[in-house]
This record gives sequence, C-alpha cells and structure tokens, in this order.
Amino acid sequence: MVVMEPLEYFVVDSEIPSEAQVYKDVVADVMSDLRLASAIGRIHVEVVPKKALFILAALLRDIEIPIRVSDAAQVDTVYEGGKGFVRLTIEREKYMPELTRFLWKQFTPANVNQTDRWTILVTVDDPVESAGKIQNEIIANPSQSLHANMIEFSIRSVPEGFRVRYHTFENNAFMFVASEDILEKEWLDRGVAMVAELKTMKIGADAEDGIRADLDKKPNGNESDVKKPYKYRPGRSEE
Repeated sequence: MVVMEPLEYFVVDSEIPSEAQVYKDVVADVMSDLRLASAIGRIHVEVVPKKALFILAALLRDIEIPIRVSDAAQVDTVYEGGKGFVRLTIEREKYMPELTRFLWKQFTPANVNQTDRWTILVTVDDPVESAGKIQNEIIANPSQSLHANMIEFSIRSVPEGFRVRYHTFENNAFMFVASEDILEKEWLDRGVAMVAELKTMKIGADAEDGIRADLDKKPNGNESDVKKPYKYRPGRSEE
C-alpha cells in the first residue's frame, strides 16, 4: 500500500477550465463537512459537462482493521467483596463509546460500572469465562464507516440530477462515476485508469501548490466560513 500524507494530491479537472475551481470548492466543502481530509491521501475528480459525467477517484490512507475489545482495553478479572468481575483497563480512549455500547448490549447497563476514567467493571457469573469470550469481540469497524462516508461524500459532490451512479471500494482505492444517463463502459474504464494513475504517480513538494487552501475556508481552518456564489448545485445524499 502506498504511504501517503493527508490530502497530498487534490486535483479537479473540467473541460471548462474556469469551472474547475468551482467544482473543487464544492468537493472541498463536502470533504470538510464529513471530516474526510485526514483519511484521503490522493483524490482526482473529472467533470465533463457536455457528457453530464462526473468521475471521482481516491486513494485512502491507512485503513484500520476491525477493532476488538482487546485492542481498546486490557481485559482481566478481579474479585471484590466476594463477587467476581471482568475488569477492562482502557488503553485507547477513542473507542470508549463503542466499547460502552457493546458492554451495555451484552451485559445490560446495570451490570457495567465505570469506576474511573480508565476502568470498567462488569458483573458476571463466571469472570474467567466471560473475560476470555469478550476479548475477541469486534466493537468497531472503521473500514465500513469510511466506506459509507465516502459514498455520502461522492453523492453530495456530484451535480444535482446525476442519479445514475456506480462505485467500487477495494483495499484503499475508491472510485465513483455518476451521470444523468446510462453509464458507458469507457467512463468506468476511465475511473479505473484514474485510480491506477493515483497509485503510480510520484508526489513532489511542488506537485500541487496550495491543495489544502480550499479546506482552510471551513470553520476548522484559519479563515471564516465564507462560500462563493456559484451555479453548480451538488447532489443530495438521500437521493
């Protein structure tokens, strides 16, 4: 897998050069809204108004494997007051919400007691057996969440009315093609080629000057959230 910096390559092409920046602004806005900039390493978008065609190719950075209980906490047993508990010592606090939901579902909230910021005690009948079972339980799947977010990102980025859509997500490569009409094979082939180009290109310090400038317009950046007026109307995620 290619090692990439966050958003090290971000290019939007259009057969009408003056519109390319407009499309890029839309894509950057949606990317920022969904907080995807840190997850995407390289992205290339082609818009062909004459063919009502939108193609997006992206390479995602390191995609985490499914997170198990043992990835988020150290699991052991402890006995207090004649009762046995499964003790979870938190090691990756970012997964606390997922871990808590899992424990509540498995053991009910009444049996789950967070004694301090880093410790959870679970009341069970057989602490040793329960501790062994829950260690390998999956509590989060970042890849699935990222897949869903990339689909929403793409749909919200396309012009309104582009309802014929196709996408692929394999390993860390994502491709999305949309149009008003039936998708032609050559368009899909172009999307595949764009992904291949992203994988093999060499990125230098001056490969794309100011590629993060568009994102800095958002509230999390250094400038105010001011949008320029444009005629382009992005699609809606619910369509």
